[in-house]
Amino acid sequence: MKVCTMPICLLCLLSACASRQPDHFYILTAQPRSAGERVAVVPTPVSLRVSLPSLVDRSEMVINTGAEGVIVLEHERWAAPLSDLVTQVLAQDMERRRNDLLVTGSSVGRSNSPALKVMVDIVELSARKGGQVSVSTHWRILDVSAAHETVGGEEFSAPPAPDGYAGIARALSECLALLADRLAAQLPHPDGR
Repeated sequence: MKVCTMPICLLCLLSACASRQPDHFYILTAQPRSAGERVAVVPTPVSLRVSLPSLVDRSEMVINTGAEGVIVLEHERWAAPLSDLVTQVLAQDMERRRNDLLVTGSSVGRSNSPALKVMVDIVELSARKGGQVSVSTHWRILDVSAAHETVGGEEFSAPPAPDGYAGIARALSECLALLADRLAAQLPHPDGR
């Protein structure tokens, strides 16, 4: 007796394609600055360099399962490299908090680099679906013209919104806004305040 396997194989292939989970992509967004008037001033150029742990600096979202475990979510992805998203949003957040700043990518080591340099190391980024998102940071602010250095570090956290993985992205954006508040407060003002 000869059995035709072609329809069975075709049926298996179609069911496998139909069950494939679609990829979802997420971005980070700059948060609104606190209330206050924007004053037209000539902005001070600031270079910003941000580093992230290699564990989370990937295209897939990484979720903590406990003190010793993580899950790498194959179908929940960042729309761009996470380090690029974090740097871009942190720069926007800093500019929204201080209208006298123009924050650009890292130019550390260039001869014509800005007088203010901000280096941020994100030491740990922890996220749980339906739980808290936290970012542990160290930073260094270098005022080249005044030969002054400010060093700091802090952990920022925000609970995610109840809408799953998009809530994690939103909570991470809120953590970056809190970091921007702290950095903007520590950067020197051009008028010496």
